[in-house]
Amino acid sequence: MQIKPVKQNKITSAVACKNCSLSNFCLPRGLSSSEMELLEVSISKSKKIKKREYLYTSNSEQAGLYAIKSGSIKTFLSNESGEEQILGFHLPGDLVGFDAFYTGKHNCSAQALDDTLVCELSINNFEALCEKLPAMRHEMMHQVGKEIQHDHIVMLTLGQMQTEERLATFLLSISQRNVARHFSGTEFQLAMPRRDLANYLGMAVETLSRIFSRLQENGIIEVKRRVIRILDLETLRSLAHSSCRDSE
Repeated sequence: MQIKPVKQNKITSAVACKNCSLSNFCLPRGLSSSEMELLEVSISKSKKIKKREYLYTSNSEQAGLYAIKSGSIKTFLSNESGEEQILGFHLPGDLVGFDAFYTGKHNCSAQALDDTLVCELSINNFEALCEKLPAMRHEMMHQVGKEIQHDHIVMLTLGQMQTEERLATFLLSISQRNVARHFSGTEFQLAMPRRDLANYLGMAVETLSRIFSRLQENGIIEVKRRVIRILDLETLRSLAHSSCRDSE
């Protein structure tokens, strides 16, 4: 698969961090009022990325860190033949761009699943803020730890869970993330196509469709195209195990 160059996206003024409903989930978390003012000066612009456009591509130079304000982004690796491996789906309040800290270049690509708005903090401004603000360094440690924890959960999901458990775990994680952001935890739209979700969960698209149908037939969820409505949250939780299953 040949990736087209990133288009020049529309730039808009950033909404003040103190007025953003997602401030508790990204960079302003834990900052004092004066520290937040320094951060707001550093975040000089927001980017609008259209559906299927790229925020950054594999092997591109690191420009900064990005906080998703609306929309969603998938990160993925691809080989020379164009086959993809989905690494994650990122929602409002999430930060992306950490993968370039090691070499200064991104080792994966980030693509918008729908029209998306992100706040950009340039890497130069980020480094300057970390020198001035101990709270910023602490928050970056928190975010990096969060990324590692997420990777461990994905490994657990793919390595120890049956296919039905994988989907239940994913749906429950979306529900919990939405509740934390004061969105509905029982009705939401999945922005990613099923082929991407199947790729992420390590199963065939046909298998994923069968599991969706089974969960719907059992009255656990209701599916209308990409809109998911959770009808039986407790049963979904019982399917979404949080620890390794005992060896059989």
